[in-house]
Amino acid sequence: KKEKATAVIDCSQSEKSVQVKVLLNDDVWMIGANAVISSSSPSTIYPWFYSTQGRYEVFDGFYSPQLNNTRAAVIYYPPSYFENTLKTDYEVLIMHDGQNLFNASTSFLGIAWQCQDTLDTLIVEGGIREVAVLAPYNTPDRTDEYTYSYDPTEQAGGKGDDYLDFLFDSFLPDVEKRGLFRFPPSPALPSMLGSSLGGLISCYAGWTRSDRLSAAGCMSSSFWWNSEDFLHTVLKKGARPSATPPSIYVDSGTAGPGQDDEAETKAVLAKLEGQYGMKLNSTVFYYLDEGGEHNEKYWGDRFYIPMLDLFPSEAYLSGMP
Repeated sequence: KKEKATAVIDCSQSEKSVQVKVLLNDDVWMIGANAVISSSSPSTIYPWFYSTQGRYEVFDGFYSPQLNNTRAAVIYYPPSYFENTLKTDYEVLIMHDGQNLFNASTSFLGIAWQCQDTLDTLIVEGGIREVAVLAPYNTPDRTDEYTYSYDPTEQAGGKGDDYLDFLFDSFLPDVEKRGLFRFPPSPALPSMLGSSLGGLISCYAGWTRSDRLSAAGCMSSSFWWNSEDFLHTVLKKGARPSATPPSIYVDSGTAGPGQDDEAETKAVLAKLEGQYGMKLNSTVFYYLDEGGEHNEKYWGDRFYIPMLDLFPSEAYLSGMP
């Protein structure tokens, strides 16, 4: 049953915003972060009271005219999605390698990130805004699709821009056309996150398509690709788009072959801070996973960190989730 209620809250003129929590029938408190409402204009809250777990579903048949192939995708619906069907103001996070994120039976080497556990906990406890994940599976052309330039050493790469065109111009519209997710009439910009080559293409998308992304999460990114082409070519002087760049999260481990690109990641971070003036823990975020290796286990274990950095609830930032 869909119900709407209106309430008036008196507050001091000096207060720009107020945190509230809805109580249903004097019995059940809303779940998730406190709602933050403006003291100067009407605000709308979409609470939910019972669902503490989201759910994910796999859908087939997403065709890419840019790449001439078809793939499946997994969608994670946050806890409120099926309880409060009026709600549409979700953060949309595009992730790569969809088969590795939620289900060990489809994941590489049988180890999944278990993103649903991380997201459910952070959302219900009020640490982050509600995030929905839309994640196409990879294909046998993964290396070519997740790289924007040809690497002569690897003898591969270069379809990254076509892949990004697929995500923005085909995949997201297809999800909406098929009625698989509730988008608002004027949706906010999505975010993007991946690991390894998926981290590389996410950073590339964030830097070159800043008008289409609000945040880019780049975990254990393969910044070594094509002789560190991202550092030396993409981040060259003048390459920064005129639009405000999205928030960027980068990380690495310290163990395994190449120490999980620790040095290459630090070089990218230094350029973002030094040449482009991005502020650590404000517009760019960094985490070093001591002992972390280049695989799904470590990415899943620290997935909560970019979520808190890129999607913190206002209540969490104020210390009152």
